[in-house]
Formats: sequence, C-alpha cells, structure tokens
Amino acid sequence: METLFNVVPDAPTGGRILIVDDDPIAAGMLGVSLSADSHAVTEVNSGEAALAKLNETSAAALPEVVFLDIDMGMGIDGYETCRRLHALDVAHDLPVIFISGHDGLEDRLRAYDAGGSDFIAKPFNPDEVLRKAAVAIRHRRRHETSATESRDSFATAMTALTSLGESGVTQTFGRRALGCHSLPALATLTIDSMRAFGLDCHVQLRSPMTVLTQTPQGAASPLEVSVFEKVQAMGRIFSFGNRMVVNYDGASLLVTNMPVADSDLCGRIRDHAAMIAEAAELAVGNINLRTEAIVRAEELHRLAEATRTAVDELRNNYRHLQVASRHELETMTHTIEHMYAHLALTDQQEFAISDAVRGAVERVLTLFESSSRLDQSFAGIVDGLTKAGEYTVTQEDEAPPAVELW
Repeated sequence: METLFNVVPDAPTGGRILIVDDDPIAAGMLGVSLSADSHAVTEVNSGEAALAKLNETSAAALPEVVFLDIDMGMGIDGYETCRRLHALDVAHDLPVIFISGHDGLEDRLRAYDAGGSDFIAKPFNPDEVLRKAAVAIRHRRRHETSATESRDSFATAMTALTSLGESGVTQTFGRRALGCHSLPALATLTIDSMRAFGLDCHVQLRSPMTVLTQTPQGAASPLEVSVFEKVQAMGRIFSFGNRMVVNYDGASLLVTNMPVADSDLCGRIRDHAAMIAEAAELAVGNINLRTEAIVRAEELHRLAEATRTAVDELRNNYRHLQVASRHELETMTHTIEHMYAHLALTDQQEFAISDAVRGAVERVLTLFESSSRLDQSFAGIVDGLTKAGEYTVTQEDEAPPAVELW
C-alpha cells in the first residue's frame, strides 16, 4: 500500500515517516504503532519504490526518518537502498533506522557502513519503535538548524590543524587534554586532533556518572553508540577493514577511514591514536576528580548551611529559654510571697523563706549569666559554618578548543 506524504507541523511528537518493507503484515503493524503516536506514515514495499518516492517528493514534504527492512525478497536490499538514498541530494542526511531479524556485530557494522543511524531487531517492541522514532526526528530537526555552523567550524579547524606535524598534534593534544574541564570539550579536542591526520574519528568517553559518544557531526546516533558497546571488549587496538578501534577504560576511539593502502602511514596513525586515547583516558580521570570536587563542595555547602541553620536555631532557643526561666523564677517568688498572708507565718519566718527563695533565684540567674560563654561558642560555630558554606568549586562554561590547539 502506498500513501502520500502529509506535511505535519513541527510538533513535539508528530513527524513524517517512510516505512520500506516487503512484508505487508510487518509494515502494517509498524505503521499502526507510529500512526497512533501522531506520525504521518507512508509505506512502500521495495527499495526501488522508496527511491522513486523520494525523487518525486518536494523538499518540504520529505520524510524525517526512514524505517528500512534489510532483507527484502526482490530488488535491492536495505543496505543498498540506504546507500542510494543518501546519494540523493534531497536525502543525503536523512536518518535511516534499519529493521532486521539479525542482530550481530557484523549486521550492525554493515548498517553503519551503509549510513544507518539506528537499528531495531525483529520482532520489534512498539515502545522501542516510538522512542527511536522520536529521537531520530528530534535529531533531524536539530541537525537542520546546526548544519551551517558545523560546516563553518570544520573548515576553520582544518585550516588551523593542517599546520601541525604528526608529533605536534599528539603532543599538543596531551597538553590541552588535561586542561579540559568537561567531557564534551575533551571529545571535541580528540576529534579535531584526529582530523589533523585526515581521519574521521568517533570517540566515546566514560565516567562513573555519564557516557558521552560524539562524532565529527555532533552527538552520535543510537546505532553508533551500539557499535561502541559491541567493540569495547575486543582488545586494546584492533582493525577491521578500513576501521580501527583503540580501547581504554575511560576512552575509546573509532577511526572510520584508515588509509589501508599505506601500511607505513597506518602504523604511525595507530601509534598516535594510541597515545591520544591514553591521554584522553588520563584527562577523563582529571575531569572525574574535578567533577567529584564540585559535587563534594556542593555537599559541604548544603551541610554547612543546614548545620548553621540548626545551630542558629538552637542558639535562639537557648536565649528564649533564659528569658522564660527568668520570668518563671520571678513569678514563683512573687507567688510565694503572696501566700504568706494565708500561712500565718511570723515576720521572721517570712523573711527566712524570702531570703532562701531569692537567694536560690539569684544563684540560678548567676548561672545563666556565666553561661554567656556558651552563647559566644555558638556564635563562633555559626561564623565558622558560614565561612565553610562559602567554599565552592565552580564548573566554568568551557568553549570547546576546536580551532586553536597550540
């Protein structure tokens, strides 16, 4: 079944989606799930039909994401469809989510090579489909607004970086990496440094609190993230085809265009990539320490503020207790003295009782007065906690060092 694209307003959920699958039941189930979430869905049953549909569709009505089956009975398969799709001027950056019953590393790498942005294994989960569709549409819309800025940044960085020699790039990276205060800044520096060798490098940085995966085009797609997950356990350095991976605990590099025809250059690149990855690993540790210091400082600030408030409240309560106790003692003295008329006491007895009561009151009040040192101690504690609460470690807004590396 084939329908026409409808232009959907730029709403948080609604988007334009093309489904390419020769199985009408699978395509129908997928279409029903997406349509129920306010997406405008078009279905075609072959790669050739998908390419024809894109060629005849205006730019304003193009789909924002394509769900593409890999194994189709007739015509070109999903991989070839994706390659041809991205060869079209109107669809060169269109997100493609592959759908397949095969979910091995080789399948994902072939999908990645073909230009896919994500991967869903059959049988699919409707919630996963909706979530991945929403992510792809948001990514597509963000990409459209930032494409010009990315191209300008790339051109500027290339002009600056090509003036560095191979060793200079690696040494400069080591110096600048330890000055990075955030994972995004470190990722940008890593990608730009590898670009100086003429390489496209994807990087994943891992800390206890977050994992950042970044490509030369920006944030990695889910498929690119899944490739890193697959290759992390495959050794320190290994190559497959024109790709090379360097793995450390806190950093992994994936080079996608190794110059395999030049073995000497490949060897040098492996050495430099290993040194850059190791330096990135150390920089991640440095960032972790800084982040932990910021968190601890914030905790100290909150603890100091809470303790200062509690001590200040205790101090005020102690003062109120002093005032209330004085009042009660004076009331007690007057009450006892007013009772004399009813007790038929002699003047001598009245004087003796009054002297005893007033003497006890004076001693209690003297104790209160002598406790002023306690109030001073409270004041010192509050002052110290106030100063402790002023200690902060701030995370500066950091501009990624994408242009000047020396």
